[in-house]
Amino acid sequence: MRVQRWLAAAIVALVGVSAPVVAQEGPQPGVVSVRYFECGLGELGDAVRLVNEEWRPIAQQLIDEGMLLDYGILTHSWGDEWNLLDYYVAETTQAFHTAWAELVRRVQAQDPDGNMFEEFAEYCPRHKDNIYSVVAPAP
Repeated sequence: MRVQRWLAAAIVALVGVSAPVVAQEGPQPGVVSVRYFECGLGELGDAVRLVNEEWRPIAQQLIDEGMLLDYGILTHSWGDEWNLLDYYVAETTQAFHTAWAELVRRVQAQDPDGNMFEEFAEYCPRHKDNIYSVVAPAP
């Protein structure tokens, strides 16, 4: 529990670090969605490779189109079992859900047989999701 609180604070700080840049271009980010994955230590590199090759380019498209404000991947070598995270920054919860639906649609369009999802699930069999509201971004 303590690690999760620290992680939430770190993600909010990450958003806060980028907030001055975002603030110059538009509204402050309002939500951060985080997906925590438990990946086998021997498979973590393969999971990151797969995300970078298949998932990240589509997330970048959504950033370029203004549907998301940011996206990133975090890993750790020390901590609890949730050793791979990805995060999405959006202006509102509704904007996140809209972007998420579009991201999943595009991933499924490029991988209609679901092979990428199956391969990823072999590397990272457990996950959980959270959506955090940014209540105190950096000035």
